[in-house]
Amino acid sequence: MSPGNETLLTQAALDGELDAAGMLDFENRLAANASLAAEYGRLKTLREVMRRELVKPVAPPALRQRIAAMAAPSIAPRAAPPWRAMAASFILAAGLGSASTWLALRPAIEDTNLAGTLIADHKRGLLSGQPTDVASSDRHTVKPWFATRFALAPKVIDLGPQGFPLAGGRIDVIAGAPAPVLVYRHSEHFISLTSLPARGSPPPQAFVVDGYSVQVWRTGGTEYWAISDIDPAELANFRQLFDAAAKSGPEKTG
Repeated sequence: MSPGNETLLTQAALDGELDAAGMLDFENRLAANASLAAEYGRLKTLREVMRRELVKPVAPPALRQRIAAMAAPSIAPRAAPPWRAMAASFILAAGLGSASTWLALRPAIEDTNLAGTLIADHKRGLLSGQPTDVASSDRHTVKPWFATRFALAPKVIDLGPQGFPLAGGRIDVIAGAPAPVLVYRHSEHFISLTSLPARGSPPPQAFVVDGYSVQVWRTGGTEYWAISDIDPAELANFRQLFDAAAKSGPEKTG
């Protein structure tokens, strides 16, 4: 079965559109295909998280003021996409509440635990063979994909001319809340770049955990975490290039 057909079958199973015979056949495929089983489990977990997060947490007044200041302009509702669009049906269901939940949970995460979580998510994407939910080197495709899922979409910058082409994006679950992740390539390696709301203004960090290079920095109100198995010096170069482009103004290639 082709990857495209596997995607359709997975979404049909998640949406409860398979009959008993079809579901039995799908379960047999899961038992025989570890990567398909891992992807199905990831999407099922993400759906369950999004359903839980439909109940908004009560944030303190200061945090509510911060969210109000950062909120994107109201956007008219869009027609729901067909179930064949990967993960869209359950991401859009919580689109309006996801940004506030993400912001509310973020300060409680310890950096050491966060690094381990992001590395695990990076490795999971590589092992599944699908490090992105939307695969595209065109920022004009990736940016709108995030914009329909987050009130505060991440900056999408293509660094292809500098040796770090955009590969796409995905959504990871951090401390029970969805977070946007950009994925870049460097030779045969991938870089996962997670965008989170900045907390204060500590200095940039660079360290290695279990053989994975980690770069942490802040630009404006965003805290970036870059994870990869490339050389630390190469990841530092990626950070410098991305940071310079992010500060230069409107998002652009190169």
